[in-house]
Amino acid sequence: MTEELLPIYLYFIVEKIIPLIMSEYNLNEDEAIQKFYSSKLYAFLENPKTGVWRYSPNLLFDLYKEELERGSIIFPEEAA
Repeated sequence: MTEELLPIYLYFIVEKIIPLIMSEYNLNEDEAIQKFYSSKLYAFLENPKTGVWRYSPNLLFDLYKEELERGSIIFPEEAA
């Protein structure tokens, strides 16, 4: 993934994750966006070198919930 294409790809990923966050945590769209963008997961997601952008929106949402519940993220083997 090139750094030029990543923002476009992230738009589509975030577009699918935000409604999941809104539903799970009873947040409005602005709150969900703010919380997701300030997460550790999003920092990994926006770095093209991590490869996290390849994960499905559902897996990313599960990792986001893990971060909130545990304070840390354990990525699947292929991310290591």
